[in-house]
Amino acid sequence: MSVLGIIAEYDPFHNGHLRHLRTAVETILPSAVLVALSGPFKQRGEPALLSPFLRAECALAAGADAVFSLPVCWTVRDAEHYALGAVSLLASLGATHLAFGAENADLSLLQRTADLLENPSSTLNESLHAHLREGFGYPAALSAAVNRCFPESGSVLEHPNNILAVCYLRALRRLSLSLVPVPVSRSGAYHSDRVDPEAPSASALRSAFRRGAWGNALEALPVPSRKAVQSVFLSGYIPDSACLDALLLSRLRSMTPTEAAALPDCSEGLENALLKAAARANSREKLISLLTGRRYSSSRISRICTSALLHITAKQLSSLPLPASALLLGIRKSPSLNGIWKKGPVQISDMTNWCSSACPADLEAWRVWSQICGLPDSWFLTRKVVTVR
Repeated sequence: MSVLGIIAEYDPFHNGHLRHLRTAVETILPSAVLVALSGPFKQRGEPALLSPFLRAECALAAGADAVFSLPVCWTVRDAEHYALGAVSLLASLGATHLAFGAENADLSLLQRTADLLENPSSTLNESLHAHLREGFGYPAALSAAVNRCFPESGSVLEHPNNILAVCYLRALRRLSLSLVPVPVSRSGAYHSDRVDPEAPSASALRSAFRRGAWGNALEALPVPSRKAVQSVFLSGYIPDSACLDALLLSRLRSMTPTEAAALPDCSEGLENALLKAAARANSREKLISLLTGRRYSSSRISRICTSALLHITAKQLSSLPLPASALLLGIRKSPSLNGIWKKGPVQISDMTNWCSSACPADLEAWRVWSQICGLPDSWFLTRKVVTVR
């Protein structure tokens, strides 16, 4: 039995996601498709526009058989740790294949790059440290070092989906997993401001919806996702940036330098710069822009901000075990799934049972997301698993 695993955000689920899922299914012909989905907050630290349950519903409508939420302490992380948590979760749930998008879907090149990073040579390490001393941030320094030592692989790390693809392959190797990698070519510009209905950027779609530019944006969505987005905007239950700004700035302005230094990836004086910027900024966006530069990427600052908001510390992450339980968001009634999970080591729970054992950061993530959307704190506790036949 082959079981396809996919790691995704689906915020919102668009035509590019549908193409990726269908291509992977046509390639593998799996008995089931499992999705590890980012929860209320995503890998770059941003709150999701759509609720995890709604995104799970869209994935099921597109052909997924079960959708699980990745714990926030693995979601709001750098690409390497995000991949490690998600791959581990899917493997524990019974996945035999892992499909992922990449700007360059040459598996041999991606695998070679992953091998280089898992077993770096002395030349690579020396080049990496030289770029760090020059003031590069770690991702940029690593890309430059690889590009200098191995030009063919270096170009791979210049594209965001390639970076994640390499991290997935590194996770497979590090965890000694036998999942078969299935790269799918990713077309279109990842961060393009223009909405391409056939190969859209999720960030461009979110921006278009918030501006009220619905035309091309709606065409970029499959019908179930289109209806979901329309219903959410009509209800008004979407993240309010002003509310998020107030919560974040209040939290940062109440922190001491010692507390700030305890945040993940907040070291070498960045904690002082963070608190100083929080005192000057009047929004999350402004705060991030004040700290973003050659040394610190906007994604890193965004994740630090979310960690502060959710009370996540570097010490907590350093001893974090791989996911041992899975919050089930949605499922297709299928006998084949029961056969998969009877063998799996992961405890699968609905929202009610999951809350009794969830870590405080996960509960805080749901609570904060509910609050900035204008929903009651207890809203998520009432949600049932989305089911389809």
